[in-house]
Amino acid sequence: MIVIAVAGGLIAWLVLRDNGSSSSGSFNATAASPGQINNLAASVGHPVFWAGPKKGYTYELTRSPNGSIFVRYLPPGVKVGSNKPYLTIATYPFPGAYPALQAVARKRGITRLTVARGGIGVVAKKDPQSVHVAYPGVDDQIEVYDPTPGTATALVATGQLAAFGTLKSNAATQKPTAASPAGLKSLAGKLGHPVYWIGPKKGYTYEVTQAPGGRVFVRYLPPGVHVGAKSPYLTVATYPYPNAYGALQALAKGPHTETLKIAGRGLAVLDTQNPKSIHIAYPGSSVQVELFDQLPAAARRIVTSGQVRSTS
Repeated sequence: MIVIAVAGGLIAWLVLRDNGSSSSGSFNATAASPGQINNLAASVGHPVFWAGPKKGYTYELTRSPNGSIFVRYLPPGVKVGSNKPYLTIATYPFPGAYPALQAVARKRGITRLTVARGGIGVVAKKDPQSVHVAYPGVDDQIEVYDPTPGTATALVATGQLAAFGTLKSNAATQKPTAASPAGLKSLAGKLGHPVYWIGPKKGYTYEVTQAPGGRVFVRYLPPGVHVGAKSPYLTVATYPYPNAYGALQALAKGPHTETLKIAGRGLAVLDTQNPKSIHIAYPGSSVQVELFDQLPAAARRIVTSGQVRSTS
């Protein structure tokens, strides 16, 4: 999932700034004090990141309709709303940002950075102006952007990235439990978003695991396999993800990807370097679905045959 966020990060936002709006609402940039940014973090219930105080600079604050928050550092004399790029710290809502960024760090062309307070940072060779950062238990991804290549990397590597609000999360991944089809449907109602699976499978146990950020994993355990088994089995994961369909469309245009045709006007994309997992999204949906199977051919067959569906 993280590759999607890396592909659709701050550069796209800077383009949108030219007209000050997007298809889903207005982007209103305002000057803000550190106290006002701190109050914002308290009101949204998650950290808002910046690079600390900088004497003489204006802190320009912008919020997008999907929950992303941008703090831009304007040099003395530069007015709010300027079209020129400057140092910007973006906070993107992203359930499971830390493990997703760990996966990206293992890819070719990516440099991994050690970040203070247990965080992880990644820099892509093709985009040296941006560093993406995540922290354990924090369902936000951070992007540090500076138009001068290497500046963002130095800022992160020297520990200048800071947050309003706490990085500690009280949420924890729940222990896996066995669930009935009715139980999965009830869970979707409680969470307020769909939960996906591939339908009933005779003799199998449906193991459900809930993780912070509303993430749900439904694993199909063969007869005789106990809940909590460590071996990998067919799994359908549901991730809350704003504009999941548009993000997946962006991912489909990247290298090492293949698009699969599926029912319901949905889009399925797989990474040819990791064909065991296929990501799925539907127009208008705010969740992304990932199907995993140890056998790549089986994963492809399940997705293309239309078996992936909502429990509700």
